[in-house]
Amino acid sequence: MKIIADLHTHTLVSEHAYSTVDEMLSAAKDKDFSALAITDHGPASSDGAKSVHFKAMHSLPEYVNGVRLLKGAEVNIIDYSGKLDLSPNVLSSLDFVIASYHEDAIQPINIKEHTNGYLEVIKNKDVDCLGHIGNPKFPFDMDYIIKLCKEYNKLIEINSSSFTVRLGSAPICREIALLCKKYEVNIVITSDAHSKYKVGDHKDSIDMLNSISFPESLILNTDYDRLMEYLKLQK
Repeated sequence: MKIIADLHTHTLVSEHAYSTVDEMLSAAKDKDFSALAITDHGPASSDGAKSVHFKAMHSLPEYVNGVRLLKGAEVNIIDYSGKLDLSPNVLSSLDFVIASYHEDAIQPINIKEHTNGYLEVIKNKDVDCLGHIGNPKFPFDMDYIIKLCKEYNKLIEINSSSFTVRLGSAPICREIALLCKKYEVNIVITSDAHSKYKVGDHKDSIDMLNSISFPESLILNTDYDRLMEYLKLQK
């Protein structure tokens, strides 16, 4: 399995990350990636960027040393009616938008509320992907939400950092992947890299997916043309 893009990465704009855009792109080039998405945290995170940062990303080049630079964000879901911490006019200007629950932006409540939050986010035309949904602190109705992702053509992220950073995520990520396989939902394998040293570190995700014979045809970032066609259709 060859991954051609890392679609969840953070630069030092997210204050607990450590590398610049150029450093992240150089790491992607060293991995022979075709694309890299820069997806810093939205403003509701304790170290998130201001809204103007994301609005100004259009000034960055489309390609750097042959690597397609996707301007993105990891936005925070800030209430259980699906409200996000960036406005629609900002989100619509981005190439790739991940929506995630983070405890510094919203406190966990219960399965019903977490599920409803995801339901409303999935309906949002500006969101491409649900981020690290294997987090055990935010349990939800997995069968229902995965089927909705199929209906709305949204991506599920299998986040390699979750296996070590969000303890208890591994078995939930496996269950989510099995449901994606069952319902033929497209996924992306991501690193959630917070430095250049972690760009393309997808080993834990790939090992888990291989263990359940997950079809490569459903992994969107194994094929550059399919990835770009998906993003074009979304926008």
